Amino acid sequence: MVHVSELSEIVTEVDNSSLKCGGTKLITIDGPAGSGKTTLAKSLSKLFNDCPVIHMDEIYEGWQGALTTKTSQDLVDWIINPLLKKGNIIFNKYDWTLNQRVGQIVIENPKVLIIEGVGSSVIKVSKYACLKLWIEVSPEIGINRVLDRDGPDIQAQMENWQTQERNYFIENKTKENSDIWIDGDPVVGIDTSSQFVRTNR
Repeated sequence: MVHVSELSEIVTEVDNSSLKCGGTKLITIDGPAGSGKTTLAKSLSKLFNDCPVIHMDEIYEGWQGALTTKTSQDLVDWIINPLLKKGNIIFNKYDWTLNQRVGQIVIENPKVLIIEGVGSSVIKVSKYACLKLWIEVSPEIGINRVLDRDGPDIQAQMENWQTQERNYFIENKTKENSDIWIDGDPVVGIDTSSQFVRTNR
C-alpha cells in the first residue's frame, strides 16, 4: 500500500523548525526536470499564506549558464546574504526569450520563502534551509512532461539537460542530503494541492 501524506505535515515540520536564515524559514524543492517541483511549490505557498516562491529558471543564465558555481554564488549573494541580514531580496530575473536579465524581483524579508528548481538545494544554500524536499521521477516521464509543456523544439536541449542535472545531483548528493523524498509519479491518485507520496529513504 502506498502511504499518502498531507502537505499540512510539511507545514507542521517547518513551523516547528528553528530559524537558520535570519528571520526567514527557507524551504528548498529539488529534483529532476518534470518531477513536479513547481506544482508542489505553488501548493505549499498557499498553505504558508501565499509566501513568495523563487524559481531557479529566474536565476540561471540560459542553458549553459545554469548549473555552475556562479549560479550557486548568485543564490548566496542575491538571496541568502540579504536574508541573514533580515533585509530585502532584490535581483533581476532571467528572460529566456530575450536571453538577458530583465524585470526586477523584490521580496521584502519574508517569514517563509520557497526556492524551487534544479540546484536549489546546493549545499551553500541548503545549509540555511529548515526543510529540504526532493521529488523523484523517471527520466522518461520527466522529459515527456517538459516537452508537453514547453514544446518538442527543446528536446535536444532537454536531453543534454538531463545529463547535466544527473551529474549535478550525484556531485552534490542532493537526494541523499534532502529531508523528505517525494514520489513525483505516484501510482495512486492524489490531490497535489494538499497531498504527497513519500518514497523510501
